[in-house]
Amino acid sequence: MVNYLPRSAWNARPPKDGPGNLTVSRVEGAVIHWPGTGSTKVIHTQAAVASALRGWQDYHMDTRGWSDIAYQVAVDQSGRAWTLRGLRTQSGANGDNDVNERYGAILLVLVTGEQPSAAMKATTRAVIADFRKLYPRGTAIRPHSAVRPEPTDCPGDPARAAIARGDFTPGHSEDDDMTPAQMQELKNFIEARSQAYALWVHKQLRRDLTAVVKAYALDIKNYERQTDAADAARAAAAVWATAPKNLAADAPSQQEPEVPEPNTDPKLEDQPLDPFPPVGTSASESE
Repeated sequence: MVNYLPRSAWNARPPKDGPGNLTVSRVEGAVIHWPGTGSTKVIHTQAAVASALRGWQDYHMDTRGWSDIAYQVAVDQSGRAWTLRGLRTQSGANGDNDVNERYGAILLVLVTGEQPSAAMKATTRAVIADFRKLYPRGTAIRPHSAVRPEPTDCPGDPARAAIARGDFTPGHSEDDDMTPAQMQELKNFIEARSQAYALWVHKQLRRDLTAVVKAYALDIKNYERQTDAADAARAAAAVWATAPKNLAADAPSQQEPEVPEPNTDPKLEDQPLDPFPPVGTSASESE
């Protein structure tokens, strides 16, 4: 909700007879203005703004012959909203009578080259929201240079850029209020962080992959070692199983002795038998 400072806050003069109130059905939107002082001396304090408003009213009424200060509402850099003609009264700031009937007029208290502050933008959004409540069809937000029949620099480049970004649109997030340089700086920061993170992930994956490869290689070696030992044992058993009998002495100690088959005569040793042993000896002694 906007707290509008009354006309008495800037010691306004009483208005003369003017065009009267806007017609709701004709209003298309609000136009953004600036004073166009040509100076870079800022107008920030409440006293300075009030003094400036009185000066602009004097110029509009005494020099231009208008009924009052030309604008409906003024917003300063501190976010104060000042009642000028008021939102219901038709302005005299936009150009000819047709344009004044179709648009309201909001004055931003800015000097040459000055950027609208966050407070100014927030209050302007709120004022435009109030304007739209009075004029539901008046949703357009335009710079004065876009509607004035004659060329004008109003409301200055910074305000025009803010309008283009949507800074004065109700519902706009203050987080989006960034200059192009700030946007580029943020983009560079995000890219640098993304590259650093990608490098970190690459190193982590490479380290993990190296560990996995080493563990796999060790498992393979252990498997091959165990497999070779088992194969060697099986091969040795097969060799001894088919070895000739006379190699039994070289056979492993665990090899069982040969058992004669039953129902067969024992084999005699291949030695000649002497049928006539010497006298005084027996067959058993001669063996």
